[in-house]
Amino acid sequence: MAVRPLSLELIEKARLELNEDPKRLEDGIMHLKEWIAKQPHLRARTDDQWLAAFLRGCKHSLELAKEKIDIYYSLRSTAPDLFSLKHTDSKFMELLKTGVILVLPKVLKTTDPRVIIVRASEYDPNKYFVTELLALSLVIQQILYLEDDTLVVSGISHILDLEGACMNHFIQITPTTLKKLMVIGQDASPARLKSAHYLSTPPGFETVFSIGKKIMSEKYKSRLHVHNKNFDDLYKHVPKEILPVEYGGSGGTAQEIIDYWIKKIEAYSGWLEDDRQYGTDESKRAGKPKTAEDVFGLDEIKMIRELSPELAKIAKDELSEEPKRINDDLQHLKDWISKQPHLKARIDDQWLIGFLRGSKFSLERVKKKLDLYYTLRTTSPDITLRIKPSEQKFIDFLRVGTCVVLPKVKNGLYPRVILIRAGAYDPEKNNVADIMCVLYYLVQIVLMEDDAATVIGTKIMVDYEGVTMTHFAQASPSLLKKMVAVCQDSMPLRLKGSHHIKVPSGIDLIFSLISTFLNEKAKERLNIHKNQDDLLRVIPKEIIPAEYGGDGGTVSEIIEYWVNKVNEYKPWMKQEENFGTDESKRLEKLANYDEFSNQGSFRKLDID
Repeated sequence: MAVRPLSLELIEKARLELNEDPKRLEDGIMHLKEWIAKQPHLRARTDDQWLAAFLRGCKHSLELAKEKIDIYYSLRSTAPDLFSLKHTDSKFMELLKTGVILVLPKVLKTTDPRVIIVRASEYDPNKYFVTELLALSLVIQQILYLEDDTLVVSGISHILDLEGACMNHFIQITPTTLKKLMVIGQDASPARLKSAHYLSTPPGFETVFSIGKKIMSEKYKSRLHVHNKNFDDLYKHVPKEILPVEYGGSGGTAQEIIDYWIKKIEAYSGWLEDDRQYGTDESKRAGKPKTAEDVFGLDEIKMIRELSPELAKIAKDELSEEPKRINDDLQHLKDWISKQPHLKARIDDQWLIGFLRGSKFSLERVKKKLDLYYTLRTTSPDITLRIKPSEQKFIDFLRVGTCVVLPKVKNGLYPRVILIRAGAYDPEKNNVADIMCVLYYLVQIVLMEDDAATVIGTKIMVDYEGVTMTHFAQASPSLLKKMVAVCQDSMPLRLKGSHHIKVPSGIDLIFSLISTFLNEKAKERLNIHKNQDDLLRVIPKEIIPAEYGGDGGTVSEIIEYWVNKVNEYKPWMKQEENFGTDESKRLEKLANYDEFSNQGSFRKLDID
């Protein structure tokens, strides 16, 4: 099959950017065919147009084209999940019809990159898995490599629209999936990525984005643009004229693009069926067979958000955090958890790094803290499981505003402040333990999202306005002890201070009771403020709610932010309900609470 002639504009672009001339292209195709024929492990397409795409994508470097072709086909054996969804499967056509992937039909100039939009909101993570989305994308790209000279010569610009993305989407982006995505885009695809644009980025995006950048080439990193909701900024890179009307453009509707690709897939059905015969037989590869570990380097990736330089310095100076040691510490904890028959604990990297930081990287301390954290899930359900985020009464109580986490400071270098309004709830309907339960779940979110909190710590601001004797009566010594155990001893976020305002007379007894359970640091950091001005001297005005003389928005606005956040995390927290302890299987009794703050830092412990 001869190679399709390029337009005059693309001929010139290919000459200037890809080092192409007709004779070189012809010789390169012949060379690749001869090379493929001599590879016993490789079954690859040898259509001229197909091979031309790989040559152009590699700027006519024969060695790079061979490497790319080899990786492209080895994916079929090393990552079969990317090819498990056939074009004839009903789920394939369902996904295609959602319009989760839109290949824009227009370009402003022939020499502009082809633009492809991925729309997260059109893909239901409860129904589809991210690898199925990648499988759909790979089929569409195969057709583009054969048909689209603009894409092959000028490259691709991706738009990732994250409007509607939720925690269930991000939970699917595992280290393995991220690496597969990078290998497909960087190492196996003959189409050059010219730019990637991110729209409507939700919370949680920063983690995946930070980790993804770690495994991208420098060239890829330089071509990333985060626009969030600034469409005018997007239009500077992608002309409005080619965008669908749903994005303020005049390039047709999303449905028109969907209909085009339904017909296109149907037209290519025979070709796609024939294509399934290609791949590699690794048992016949000269030398060592390729494995998933060889292709993806799965052990190298950790799902940890990269710290800012300022936070990294604080983490090093105050917590003894050493980036080179983190992987070993995480693996040590995972190995230890796996050998505790009584313990069912979350082992997400971002989760565990929070516990490591909260324990200043003392492995012995972090084990005790983790064990206590999940033990209290089992032994103190009257606090930790009192009301669950999946229940409407949790949201109802959250809206009362007894416990909220205040906004982050703009420079990100201040402890996260938790506001407790002790008298905001009706003691005839709720209990003080409900406040601790809400705090317990909000801290989980903070631990996963806020690096300043895990590195620098937290402060608690308690407002006693409206507190009555009925409120006080609920704070029994046994309940206070449990609350301190949950907050002080099991939570990984270090308490940097507690600030109390509008303190009523008669609270001395409560303070005296609580003090018997507090460690010395917590006692030293307890501050009572006479007025708001005194409070504003120690907590930044930019995060204090308007009701307290600050600029951090109203309490109602902050409450609504956390209602939305909890709803976003519901799938994650539903998972969390599966973790805890089975005390009947515990090998050793948990140490007394008083011992937790006195452990040394031991890095070469034998795992029992």
